[in-house]
Amino acid sequence: MREIAIQPLNLDTYVRHLAFSSIAELKNYIINNIPRHVYYSSARYQEPGNPVMDEKKWLGSDLVFDIDANEIYECIEKGMVVQLRFCKKCGYVVDQQEVKTCPNCGSELSRFEHVEPECITMAKNHAAKLIDVLEQDFGFTNIYTAFSGNRGFHIVVELDEDYRYMSSDERREIVSYIKLDEQQINYIVRNLVKGLKKAVPLIPRITDGGIRRRIALVLANYVEKDVKAYIMELRSTISYAEARKAYAILLEHIADISKALSIAIDPKVTIDISHLVRMPNSINGKTGWIAVFIKNNDLSNFEFTSEIVKPIDTKLKIKFTVGIPKITIIDTQLKFSKGDEVVLEYPYASYFIFKEVAQVVSIMR
Repeated sequence: MREIAIQPLNLDTYVRHLAFSSIAELKNYIINNIPRHVYYSSARYQEPGNPVMDEKKWLGSDLVFDIDANEIYECIEKGMVVQLRFCKKCGYVVDQQEVKTCPNCGSELSRFEHVEPECITMAKNHAAKLIDVLEQDFGFTNIYTAFSGNRGFHIVVELDEDYRYMSSDERREIVSYIKLDEQQINYIVRNLVKGLKKAVPLIPRITDGGIRRRIALVLANYVEKDVKAYIMELRSTISYAEARKAYAILLEHIADISKALSIAIDPKVTIDISHLVRMPNSINGKTGWIAVFIKNNDLSNFEFTSEIVKPIDTKLKIKFTVGIPKITIIDTQLKFSKGDEVVLEYPYASYFIFKEVAQVVSIMR
């Protein structure tokens, strides 16, 4: 009932509207048509192989979320997103993102983008917050999570009959609640200020549900131990003085708390009812790493290491066609000049190969 799509290894175009009757049939196709990327549709269709979208006969869609580290505010703010444009033809490197053609030979420029490993940890934390909201606020249970194999995480909710036919507009409302834009935060702040003027301010607690529950989880990190116990439902009462003080702390730190409430999801992905999702445990053609399926959504046990993302245990000798500034790949800091020939373990070599800044010289067996 799903459309399958692949991007062949040496083409920029996609082969779409593929349909298979079994996993074995799909596996056999992939083995005989090795792809750079492989996707499945978030939508179910009565005729998934029909090349005309309007004739596929839509049977509802999953709810899909994409969290990319390069879109996380803290990652950008700390300068941990490295971007440069380079020329495949002559290897010329340009720092300015707005430059589209090579000043040296006039060829069209390609883009190299890298996020530091710390940003992957940030993305993991955002994914954990998202799963918490999906489970606790929406009551969704059929959720799966995967590392994208590049710079983030994919979270998919397989919806039941009651919800899978949600329109894009309805899905946009879910995005709004999860992402929390500046206008919504300002509304929340205005109401909190009003609350402080009441005789007995109501401190958010984790049993409140909704936005108040999310605020409570963050506020608990700013208050004293006894007040935290009240917020976390480990204490049944709180004094008026403690409540006033906690409320004042909430308002004092509202800017930081607001940032912590917002979850860095890509709105376009969630709103799209025909989105193509990267297949878990396939290889991401932008890095050569495995898009690791995370069992039981247990992100606390997910460690971003070379062992978990590598599909093969080998070394590659590669030659750099472009100079690369000092960056950290997984757990190793690296820097290379144009023309350098080096031998690297697969996860590090594949990263540069698939980002098209290096070429394979030989495979070390």
